[in-house]
Amino acid sequence: MDNLKPRWFLRNLQAALRVLPVSVLTGARQTGKTTLIQSITPARAYFTLDELGVLEQAERNPDSLLATRPVNLDEVQRAPRLLLAVKRAVDLRRRAGE
Repeated sequence: MDNLKPRWFLRNLQAALRVLPVSVLTGARQTGKTTLIQSITPARAYFTLDELGVLEQAERNPDSLLATRPVNLDEVQRAPRLLLAVKRAVDLRRRAGE
């Protein structure tokens, strides 16, 4: 995280990632959201729905992307069914930070 600009919300984001089952990071395009989340959660699986194969998997079998937990999902708006799978996964096996 050496090259990242200090973010006023970083402490709150890190706390949310530790205790909440789901956290959403939104903002304008090209502002460093992906870089930030990958830098503070390097051990998490990362999937972006900008990749065609990942998008197809999210549409065909959204639960499969959630098999590895915790996970960072990027561009989730491209597969609305994936959000229902996230809700279902949290409802079934809620654990803080996952």
